[in-house]
Formats: sequence, C-alpha cells, structure tokens
Amino acid sequence: MKSFLLLLTLPLFFTFQQKDAIPSKSEAKEMLDRHNHWRTEVGVPPLEWSDELAKSALDWAKKLKADKCGFYHSSVGLGENIWKGTAGYYSITAVVDAWASEKADYNYKTNKCKAGKMCGHYTQIVWSTTKKVGCAKIECNGTTTWVCQYDPPGNWVGKKPY
Repeated sequence: MKSFLLLLTLPLFFTFQQKDAIPSKSEAKEMLDRHNHWRTEVGVPPLEWSDELAKSALDWAKKLKADKCGFYHSSVGLGENIWKGTAGYYSITAVVDAWASEKADYNYKTNKCKAGKMCGHYTQIVWSTTKKVGCAKIECNGTTTWVCQYDPPGNWVGKKPY
C-alpha cells in the first residue's frame, strides 16, 4: 500500500514543478505569434523561437525567484523584457500586449518616449535587426514573472528600431 501511494504522489509532485518552465510548444507559439503580430504592424521580419534563449531566460528567471522574487534585468548581453502579474490571471497575449502598449508612448520621428514614460519594451519587440526570441516563466509568491530574451539585442542609443 505504501508504494502505491508513493506512485500516486509522484505525478502530482512533477506537475507542480512545471510552474517554473520554458513554455510548452503551444505557449511558445502563442508568444512568438504575438511578438510577430507587432512586428508585422511596422513591417519588420518575423522573429524565430530559440530554445537556447528560452533556457537562458529560465536561468535568469530562477535567479530572480531566488532573490526574493526580484524584478530587474540581467547583464547577459541580450535584449530582455520582463513582466510580472498575478499568477494564473494573464494570458501570454496579454503579457506581450502589455509591453507593446508602450507603442502609444513612442514617437518614431524623434525616436524618443513621451516624457516620464517607458517605451523600450515595445522597441525591443519591433527592433528590426533582432532575429530570435526565447522566453520562460516562474511563479513566486502568487505572481508569474515572464522573461523574454532577444538576439541580437535592440535599443541601441541613437538608432531607430525600424
């Protein structure tokens, strides 16, 4: 009987471990499709999914989790967007659209954000020379944090995204 109970609890244990993970194929497709939606809007080539970048993003996300659910950028030399919200509440599309909503605060003509606003998450999504993206998520204290890393990175000072 004890071994039978052990077998029943193992699948549950492994299911709970998936909260900190590289996205499933369908989640990765949704993440990539939404990035490419915004890129299509400004006429830049689509991104490709990178499992290598997704692993790097997961490594960073785990470091954030280990640092009391921290929320700050890495220094790995890649482009990076980070998002945090209530666990289980936001879709992948909502995550990417939150970054892309900064489009409203970006002035292409001056290549600047509105005063007091951020727009670098948006410009990284649509940076024309960026070719690949990989993302991962963690759960920590009732929140989900998404980390996406981009290669080559964008947001070069003095350069326009497209």
